Amino acid sequence: MTPERLLELEEICRTIRRTILEMVHGAGSGHMGGSLSCVEILVTLYLEKMRFDPRNPLDPERDRFVLSKGHAAPALYALFAYLGLLSREELRTLRRLGSRLQGHPDMKSMPGLEMSSGPLGLGLSSGLGMALASRLDGRSYLTYVLLGDGELQEGMVWEAAMAAAGYQVGNLVAIVDRNHVQLDGTE
Repeated sequence: MTPERLLELEEICRTIRRTILEMVHGAGSGHMGGSLSCVEILVTLYLEKMRFDPRNPLDPERDRFVLSKGHAAPALYALFAYLGLLSREELRTLRRLGSRLQGHPDMKSMPGLEMSSGPLGLGLSSGLGMALASRLDGRSYLTYVLLGDGELQEGMVWEAAMAAAGYQVGNLVAIVDRNHVQLDGTE
């Protein structure tokens, strides 16, 4: 990566952080810390790593992304606005009655969301299912799952990890946002 591209990505991250702050402040509620801590991860995935075209968010060959730590939805919404999947005006509707932008992502509400998330610990199992489906369908997409460090205490996360190893799934990427923060404090 060139130094110029790195500077460009840093500026994109700052823009997305400002957007998150505006959204959560405007809504009067939301998970600020968990959203801010994963910005670089999301920007790097969507702009540098993943096969994902915002003009064709349902392309069958796209890489999949699962936000297992669904409470960080404002970060994903802000990125989607940057990519043109949402308007800046719609971002102002975060957590409002009738809005597509609720506190946790709802896959039925917009293209580009692969999974509705909320309860922690479900993302890796769902991602494993997507990765296995890719193999069964003869496709080559990767599935990325972003987990919070607190949800690693959920047994089903480790069951999914063991199943992925057992099935020798090579197209599943688990990323842990180790921000050291859980609902009841720091580690």
